[in-house]
Formats: sequence, C-alpha cells, structure tokens
Amino acid sequence: MTQSIDDTLVGTWFAAWSRSRGYETRIQDGMRSALRKKRSAQRIPGGAGRAAMDIPTTWEHVLVSPDADALAPALASLEEQPDRLVTVFGETDQDLTSAGLHSAVLPERFMSMELDREVQDVEPPLLPEGYEAHVDEPRPGSRRVRFYAAGALSGVPEGEEELAALGWVTFEGETAVFDRIWTSPDHRRRGLGSLVMRHLTSEALGADDELERGLLVASPDGQKLYGHLGWTDLGPVRIWTRADGEAPGAEHTGTMAR
Repeated sequence: MTQSIDDTLVGTWFAAWSRSRGYETRIQDGMRSALRKKRSAQRIPGGAGRAAMDIPTTWEHVLVSPDADALAPALASLEEQPDRLVTVFGETDQDLTSAGLHSAVLPERFMSMELDREVQDVEPPLLPEGYEAHVDEPRPGSRRVRFYAAGALSGVPEGEEELAALGWVTFEGETAVFDRIWTSPDHRRRGLGSLVMRHLTSEALGADDELERGLLVASPDGQKLYGHLGWTDLGPVRIWTRADGEAPGAEHTGTMAR
C-alpha cells in the first residue's frame, strides 16, 4: 500500500522553493524539473579578488507517487545523464533499485503546519544574550533571517560578527515555504534552530494576512525539531540518482547561499 501526498501541495512547495533559490524550472512529460545550482567563488577578471556566483549543476525531476508510466521519462533522462536527480514525494510501487538507481542522500520528510494567528506568536522571539537577528528580503516574496554572534560567543576577531544560524521563508499564494534552516556547528544545542523557525513564522504572519499553512522538506536532523514545533508529517521524500556514490548538497534543506 502506497502513501499518498497531495500533488497540489508539492506544486506549491516546488514553486516557492525553486523561486527562492533562483532555479530555472520547466514542466516536461508531466514532470516538474529544476536546474540545480551551487554557490562557488569565482575569480574576478583584473585581479580584483573573488565573487560568489551560482553555477548550474544538474536537473532534478520531481514526481508525486509515480506509477511506471510517470517514471518512464525520468528514467530515460537519467539514461542520458546519470548525475541528474529524480525526487519522489510519497511512495511508488516501482522498484527503483532494480532500475539501477540508488538514494542520493538520506530520506527526507514532507511536512506542513497550519499558520494560525490564534496559536503562533506574531512577535519575533527574544534571543539569548550575545545574539542579534538581521532580516532582509534577498528575493521578492522571500524573507531571510540571520542570527549573528558577537563578543565572547563569537570565534571571530573583536568587533566582528559571526553567522550563527539562518533560515528562509518564501510566500506562494496562501502558503509559506520554509527552507535552508541552518545552525553553525559552533552554536548548536542552544535552541537557535527553534528560534529561527519562530522568527520566520513571525515574519510570515506579519508580511501576509492571507497565509494559511507552512510547508517544508525536512532532513533527518530537522524532523525532530519540526515535530516538536507542531509540524505534521505528510510522507516520505526520496532523492534518486544513477551517478556513483552519494550526491552532496542534493538534499532540499541545504544552505545553497547564506
């Protein structure tokens, strides 16, 4: 018996997730596809140092509980280029390992939460002493929250700030899609992940009165945190590839750009 995930919700997540990351997208043969990018430092001509640039890497095809007919174009695409990714939301009766695929990263989970102003706090949370929050809008319809540490909490020279944690939220219709929730290894186990989520929720509720739900794809490390914060597990997300070995950075919650 397969576990079903609402295709419309996946489409909403995909639209916001890819837009916030600046990914080129297309729909072909019934598949949602995004051209993945990674952030790389490139030398500036004339010896002026280096600048961060987004470099296209590979196409990712996103399918929801696919049958054999729906999977066929994706498998053909991987025959053409083995390093492409096939992401399956929900489950499928098809044996992808027998088709020569393997998991690119550890399995993730698709999660949702009702955004209820009667329940969620619309005020930004207070941060522990030594941390401060910076909020900006790096892309239209997105908010980014970054926590910086200074003084004794920071590992950088006096007078400078160290990035301790961050997160993004992007709006798509009545939905807020949360992404790139990250905490520096030097600042973990201090509750910053929970505070980032609360701060993003506050930003979302303050920015758009029409928002009704939140969506995210959770890594294994994040699932316990989101469950503790009241998020509901909608089902599995698996990323498959033909390429040898794992695919670092293929997970949907990675920090492509800080």
